[in-house]
Amino acid sequence: MFNEIIVKNFSDPAFASELDEANTSIEIGNPVCGDRIRVQLHVTEGLIKLARYQAWGCATSLATGNVFCACINGKQLSVVLNTSNEEIETMLGDLEPSQHHCLEMLRTLFHRLKQFYASAK
Repeated sequence: MFNEIIVKNFSDPAFASELDEANTSIEIGNPVCGDRIRVQLHVTEGLIKLARYQAWGCATSLATGNVFCACINGKQLSVVLNTSNEEIETMLGDLEPSQHHCLEMLRTLFHRLKQFYASAK
């Protein structure tokens, strides 16, 4: 069963596409289930001008890519990097046990973005 957040972001993924003008990307995967999410970013002067994703796997992982991009698109890196663990925990809503790997993937996307920001300084 999928919650409303997953259904909305899977059914109408506003950020699902390739980004020709990307200047960095983040790619993560879950070795157990094989799900993968690739996020492409166009970042200029600390602003995430555009964020787009491609995902392969279950409906929840596809929705996770869209949720992540919706959260960061058009925002300053400094604001995004201050997203709390509590906020991240609620972004996908209530998940079934079989969907919890997607919450870990979402955490990993935020972690990789922090790594990118640290290396870009």
